[in-house]
Amino acid sequence: MTCHQQAVTDFDVQLEIVDLEIKMCSDDEGVLPYQEDKLSHLEERKIKLLAGKRFHANASNAYWYFIEQQKTGEGKMN
Repeated sequence: MTCHQQAVTDFDVQLEIVDLEIKMCSDDEGVLPYQEDKLSHLEERKIKLLAGKRFHANASNAYWYFIEQQKTGEGKMN
């Protein structure tokens, strides 16, 4: 469970970096023409990072739920 929580924290840092890189691709008037390809790549990367973050957050919650079920005796396996 802890490894998934640490992964979520790492994804947050990576997403913050990608957001800063996206901001660097534009000025007050919008996306700079020579940065359009880079911006597209960064947006794709952001989607992948968000999907990874979602996976690890869900896995962490599933482990927590399983552990709680074991503590209360409701989740006994046969």
